[in-house]
Amino acid sequence: MNITQVREHLHRLIDEVDDIYVLNGLYRTLISDKRQREDYEREQSEKAKKQSRTSERRSN
Repeated sequence: MNITQVREHLHRLIDEVDDIYVLNGLYRTLISDKRQREDYEREQSEKAKKQSRTSERRSN
């Protein structure tokens, strides 16, 4: 391999590492968003249950 081929190969490897880094960042962001959405939905569900219990007690 001459120096030009080594440089080209190195640049391709760097591009691949950059792609992996970006994809990992996107994956972490998506997982975080999913957890936050699930937490929010769980909280809303709990609030709705509490409100329905409170309204049932008031009506009885």
